[in-house]
Amino acid sequence: MCKTNNVKRVLVPIQFNKAGKKLLRYAWHLSNKLGAELLLLHTSGTKDLTFTQQSRGIQKLRTFSDSIMREERKPNEQLVPFECMVLPGMLRESINDVVAAHKVDMVVMENCVLHQEDENNDPDNAAAIMELVSCPVMVVPCTVTYKKLQNLVFATDFTDQEDHVLKQIADFAEQAQANLTLVQVYTKAERRQLSSYKAAMQKMEQQLKGKNVTFKLLEEEDALEGISDFAENSAANMLILATQDNYLMKRLFSSNYVKTMAYHTRTPILTFRQEKKKPCSGCCTNCAKKKAEQQVLHSLSVNG
Repeated sequence: MCKTNNVKRVLVPIQFNKAGKKLLRYAWHLSNKLGAELLLLHTSGTKDLTFTQQSRGIQKLRTFSDSIMREERKPNEQLVPFECMVLPGMLRESINDVVAAHKVDMVVMENCVLHQEDENNDPDNAAAIMELVSCPVMVVPCTVTYKKLQNLVFATDFTDQEDHVLKQIADFAEQAQANLTLVQVYTKAERRQLSSYKAAMQKMEQQLKGKNVTFKLLEEEDALEGISDFAENSAANMLILATQDNYLMKRLFSSNYVKTMAYHTRTPILTFRQEKKKPCSGCCTNCAKKKAEQQVLHSLSVNG
């Protein structure tokens, strides 16, 4: 978990391609809005890098990034401070150490919803990276350009929300100078629990008293469809989730949702990690699979 509620350093994995340029443009505007600095990371995909290769890679990344950020900068506007890193191997192999060593508060990555089938086999895609780092991960669809953050929608469960994560999200909205709406989607079958949802919502209102936050309960049979529709109708610039794994992220960008071009495929998603008391939205299938994998690994380590 990140120790600060203010985003001071944003890590952006960069590739030297069109998607990398678009991601950098978005990250530059976001960091400028937050008053944060950028840490730009390029991984070579090769096993090793010589000192010369690494130095040339850093210079290439700096030149690549500097030209893009200067294009985005308005007259008399300062450049966002940034550092460049080039490391060997794959992103998944180094990102956790980079986040810890450089005190990263947020990771910003791109996700191309038009090529999701390829990403399912990519161990460096955003959903996979979410499992490796403890700080928030923002996923920016490759078709998205930066828009001023004015309305943020946080899809939550009022009865299953960690206080420190809630504060972190509220503080992020305040830092971005944006309105924050907390919405819980429940099904018709959950109507009997509506009173407990309302009580938890009122408690949360007291916790966030003085913050620019509104609250909403919404009945919808499909939670993701309901959240997506609500975000669109609210003209949200960002959808926020707080989950204990990447199941929701994978489902959001599954082919079923991509084909409908749902709202979340046209707006960034910011994910925070938190422990959940209730069974996950995967009906425990995802959790059971992970538990089985962990048992196999444990057995191998014991017998090995």
